[in-house]
Amino acid sequence: MSSGTEQDQLSQQILETASALYLKYGLKKVTMDDISKAVGKSRTSIYYYYKNREEVFQAVLENLIKEVISEIESNMRQEKSFDGKIRQFCLSKVKTSEERASFFRAIEAGMDTEEKSKHITDAHNRMMEAERNVLLKIFSSGIVTHEIPVVSVEEQENIIFILQSSIRGIRREMNLNNNFDNLNNIVNTLTSMVIKNIR
Repeated sequence: MSSGTEQDQLSQQILETASALYLKYGLKKVTMDDISKAVGKSRTSIYYYYKNREEVFQAVLENLIKEVISEIESNMRQEKSFDGKIRQFCLSKVKTSEERASFFRAIEAGMDTEEKSKHITDAHNRMMEAERNVLLKIFSSGIVTHEIPVVSVEEQENIIFILQSSIRGIRREMNLNNNFDNLNNIVNTLTSMVIKNIR
């Protein structure tokens, strides 16, 4: 029996390969056969890790969300203040979304409305939830260190929802015009609006 590390490596290799195939051909066209050929392992060894295409896709998605969140948290850790962390969250969110936009476009290729609703909405909701948890931690720590006043959980949730929605809107508009030149100024304004509201 192979060691746990080898298994983890193969599992990771399957996900990275599937991800690359999705990017090239779109989600719908990629079969378990394609993945096993690209990995260079038998279908049986692929099925040992993932029962079907849907499981592979869900694991790829989970991986992607972890990567994005880890990148955002790493950027936020460079900031000491609450304001700085919120600003960094906004900037990182635009950056990571832009970097992964082509992946999501590839996944959507050839999907009908129902499939889009199922896969893309699910991915969106999971990403929102993961970001929300990151921001709740920042609020909690800001309150504990008295950097910000005590804000009720309900108000935190409202502010987080506004932040997330604003960032997505800003990214979409800038993307349409293919112009991100003013991103820093816009994020500074958004951050100061949020901070003023809290204080």
